[in-house]
Amino acid sequence: MGLRAAAARVEAALTAPALAPPPAAPRALPPGPLGVRLRGVDFHYDGRPVLRQLDLTVPPGRTLALTGASGTGKSTCAHLLARFWDPAAGSVQLLPGEGEPVDLRDLTDADLRRAVAVVGQDAPLFHGTLAENLRLAAPDADDARLLATVRLCGIDRFAAPDTVIGERGATLSGGQRARIALARALLAEPRVLVLDETTAHLDNTADAQLAAALRAEGRTTIVIAHRPATIRRADRVAVLESGRIAEEGTWQALTARPDSALNRVLRR
Repeated sequence: MGLRAAAARVEAALTAPALAPPPAAPRALPPGPLGVRLRGVDFHYDGRPVLRQLDLTVPPGRTLALTGASGTGKSTCAHLLARFWDPAAGSVQLLPGEGEPVDLRDLTDADLRRAVAVVGQDAPLFHGTLAENLRLAAPDADDARLLATVRLCGIDRFAAPDTVIGERGATLSGGQRARIALARALLAEPRVLVLDETTAHLDNTADAQLAAALRAEGRTTIVIAHRPATIRRADRVAVLESGRIAEEGTWQALTARPDSALNRVLRR
């Protein structure tokens, strides 16, 4: 009975209609680092505006912390970057180091998934080994690359590649599931990484260690976070208010102004 139910869920997922239509004339992404730009983006849920003419640019190889009060549209930005939806107006683009920006709507789903990875707090985990769970994102990853990713994310402290993970990771802590979620994304070697409160379950020391390891990777990273220690490690900080970027700058510059939007968020 359980196996039939699981098979039915998989079939439903495989046959579900795409939320965003495929491009009529796909474009190829050039090699090399990619930045991100949201340009004049509007988005709404059931007629309720969430993002309003939002403009945000993250140059290739930089780390941006995106913060703001709950409900201001931070996760919506992550979903748009994953192209779960398209904006009602404006565009979401990838920025090559050289050449013209590429709108996500001009990419095939496969090319987008190879370029951009969005990671939430938890990964959907299945009964099987750790290696099998991680290779869902990169079936061709060899053992050496998998082991290096496991170590990078600190998973080797509680599991080995052949460790059996229970259904939905029920035996793991929230922090352990978050590490596995991140490792699965990194194994696919994305050029843009979006972390939507991914490290919220980690303590400050573990969060700092993971951030240092990710910085060494040199990819473009957008970190959606509320924790001050996580936000301050980014190259720049952008604060969302009422569907727009209220301000953007370095941690030092923004926190130096008592009336800044960032300080309003930190005082909540």
